[in-house]
Amino acid sequence: MFSFPPPFFMNLKQQTIDTYNATARAMALKFNDLGGRVEDIERGFSYIAKEHPFVLEIGCGNGRDAIEILKHTNHYLGIDISSSMIDIARSVAPQGTFTVSDIDTYTFPKEIDLIFSFASLLHSDPSSLKKILERAAHALNPQGIFYISLKYGEGLHTKTDEFGTRSYYFYTPDAIKKLAEDAYEVVWEDVQDFRGQKWFMIVLRKK
Repeated sequence: MFSFPPPFFMNLKQQTIDTYNATARAMALKFNDLGGRVEDIERGFSYIAKEHPFVLEIGCGNGRDAIEILKHTNHYLGIDISSSMIDIARSVAPQGTFTVSDIDTYTFPKEIDLIFSFASLLHSDPSSLKKILERAAHALNPQGIFYISLKYGEGLHTKTDEFGTRSYYFYTPDAIKKLAEDAYEVVWEDVQDFRGQKWFMIVLRKK
């Protein structure tokens, strides 16, 4: 596993948060142009045989996918570390519940049926991600689902573009399986190329 001293990581993390807060509206326009993850959301719900399941979205951003998720349930909670993104999400999906929180230290509510994390856990290092998976497993109902998408690769990456500077951790499916093996089984996975970047989706079911 790769790791860095806490001050190093925290400086990168704060830089990333500042970038999201400062350019939230511009980023929201970009996210909206990409379209909602309709297929992924429908697949996630297909594993839950329950009307209006309790859904948690980690890294809900500007609420783009919350709009689609709320078509399938009236029990939705979205969290994001960016207060500016949460402000936008509340305006576009007022029927949802949103809160500003850092997933690395977040206290999960109980009796969750389905967790979505689209391109958000890439802001957590492997040590934090393992703890997130463990805490989520305790919060999920029996046979609960954790649906994850991440950039394919390894190590820490920093990107600077028109929005600012953000840092990410890339992962592989095998790395996620290793981190999750004690509490989950894999029920589906896929690797895709999206705009020149390799991504993977993995669906975990609580054991």
